[in-house]
Amino acid sequence: MIDEFDQIISELSKINCELTNEKADQILKMFLNAKSIFLSGEGRSGLMINALANRLTQFGLSVHIVNEVTAPAIGKDDLLIFNSASGKSSILISQEESAKKANAKIIVFTANKKALLSQKSDVSILIDAQDKDIAGSSIQPMGSLYEQASLLLFDSLVLRALHNNLVTVSQLRSVHSNLE
Repeated sequence: MIDEFDQIISELSKINCELTNEKADQILKMFLNAKSIFLSGEGRSGLMINALANRLTQFGLSVHIVNEVTAPAIGKDDLLIFNSASGKSSILISQEESAKKANAKIIVFTANKKALLSQKSDVSILIDAQDKDIAGSSIQPMGSLYEQASLLLFDSLVLRALHNNLVTVSQLRSVHSNLE
């Protein structure tokens, strides 16, 4: 194993996140109760939220990536989920404003709880990891540590849904893409 891999694993093991069991259950309930779920993020954080979108689709839920040509209008019984380390993207803030006007619920995963995106959300989860704008103690460049931690956090939510019998592996498998 190369040294850098061991260093990354060590960093990830020290990440703090304010996602408690209670908040995780609240978020899972929001997933399952939403008419449609919309997900958004920019750059590599966007790639991580796309991975969550993939799993939520496999739950059998109505899932859309914001800005995809097939995404419909967001509405009252819908949920918008952001992944944004900085929480300052003007694009995401604009999306949040539109979702609020449509009375949708909003969840934000971020490294910056003071950012505008977090302040206007229904649920905001802090992932205490270095983002691209703040020099920190991570050996990794820019926001890599945040992005990795967010992916693992999303996978943890899926695993919690499995453990709580909200979905089964066979359900996930039955909706897995068959066009690969």
